[in-house]
Amino acid sequence: MFHIFLLSNVNQTPRSREYTVEKTKGGNAVDEWELIAKCQENEPEAFEQLVKPYLAMAYRTAYLIIHDKHLAQDAVQEGLIEAYQHIDRLDKKRGVAFRNWLYRIITFRALNLVRKQKPVVEYEEMIPEEALTPLDNVIQREEQRQIWQAIRSMKAEHRAVIILYYYEGFSVSEIAKITGSFEGTVKSRMHKARKLIAQQLDKGCISSDFLREGAMTHD
Repeated sequence: MFHIFLLSNVNQTPRSREYTVEKTKGGNAVDEWELIAKCQENEPEAFEQLVKPYLAMAYRTAYLIIHDKHLAQDAVQEGLIEAYQHIDRLDKKRGVAFRNWLYRIITFRALNLVRKQKPVVEYEEMIPEEALTPLDNVIQREEQRQIWQAIRSMKAEHRAVIILYYYEGFSVSEIAKITGSFEGTVKSRMHKARKLIAQQLDKGCISSDFLREGAMTHD
């Protein structure tokens, strides 16, 4: 079994950090499919190198879906173990991006954990620093609070599409593959989620660019 990843520092990662695949001593980026091939030959070190660029973003996604730091770490850890155990399913000829495949596993893990929780309707805390994005620069604090009240009260399926689209930058078609849904289903869930956010903002008499930004999808 490969080395269990220590995620204690993942939830302290600065907001919106961009990652690239680690470079070799010669300065050339390591090809992901080369790393995947090594993983399929049971080289744990290659797997650690393969997933490292995505750990912080994966944790953030899980946290925003579950709203529990420890459960988010569990979702990521379980997702990594599952990914390692089934890495042989990836085939370069099929052209499936490792990033999307990994996020599908972790998103499902997070959704399964959140469904086991008791419904949470009360807004207990603002988004932690590790979950913040550049949107914070344009959304006023009260508006942000209202938006996250709405997001937290949504069903997990609606919450997931909003997180993946707005905060992780996936397209509708990518979200459909990650969640195992039709694109029409993703769009329907996003429409419902936006409607819930709009209703929450109307209660506070707030007009938001958040919804206008989502009027067009970035497929």
